[in-house]
Amino acid sequence: MTPRARVRGVGLWLAIGLSLTSACATRHYSPPAGPGVPLDEAAGTWQAVTARCSTTRVFVAEVRVDGWVGPSRQRFSAALHAAFTRENDAYLEVPGPGRSFVQMGGRADRAVLLLPRDERVLRAPTRDIVEALTGLKWDAVDLLNVLTGCVTAPGSAVTGVAHGVDQAAVELGGGARAWLRRGAGAWQVEAATRDGLLVEYRARTGAFPSDIRVSDASSVTTPLLVTFRVSQVQANVELDPAIFVLTVPSGFVPMTRDDLRSVRPLGDVKRVP
Repeated sequence: MTPRARVRGVGLWLAIGLSLTSACATRHYSPPAGPGVPLDEAAGTWQAVTARCSTTRVFVAEVRVDGWVGPSRQRFSAALHAAFTRENDAYLEVPGPGRSFVQMGGRADRAVLLLPRDERVLRAPTRDIVEALTGLKWDAVDLLNVLTGCVTAPGSAVTGVAHGVDQAAVELGGGARAWLRRGAGAWQVEAATRDGLLVEYRARTGAFPSDIRVSDASSVTTPLLVTFRVSQVQANVELDPAIFVLTVPSGFVPMTRDDLRSVRPLGDVKRVP
């Protein structure tokens, strides 16, 4: 199987038009109350929690994404093939019968997005394209960290506090924080904040999270709610670097980020109640 086929082979059937009703109705994570007590082993605890994701240099998966963004709650929904690397490479595809709905490839934060059915192309930094699609201003390594459970690259001094014997909060630096819960003798990340956003890890399959919800957590953050459901994960597989570099067919018309926001190729623009 070729590297590109490997990415496309993560799941055979994908669809646009998924319901957000259950995601919108679910309560948000409530962190433990009170100041807690110093957690002397915070750095070691976080290192153990992230032992698997921190060594993941390549992450390939089928990702179903549902959400809304902005005060008008513009809704999007799609399922896609995804590949991210710690070198900040990204590949995304929303496939369809005959021709893909969306394709994006990027290296070192410079990306190309194609709308093959409309014959349009956008060249922009990866994070700007992801923001136009979902409201999340994240590049490839940010998505890798969030989807694998690492949340973010920790700072040099990780500190934390314990809340009882089975909950803890860990400061990761740069304004990021993770809340942990101990179960079956091991700590796991339950939720986190970064970039003014709340990241909730609601389910896991094997070593990685399988259900992640991201929402605005401050008044200065764009209102949004995005749910990722991750399956068919492959970690540290060898990929041909060429999959991250898309060739633009002749005749494709350039578009802007505002054009992309107005098109919303990940789904119909609707108002969520």
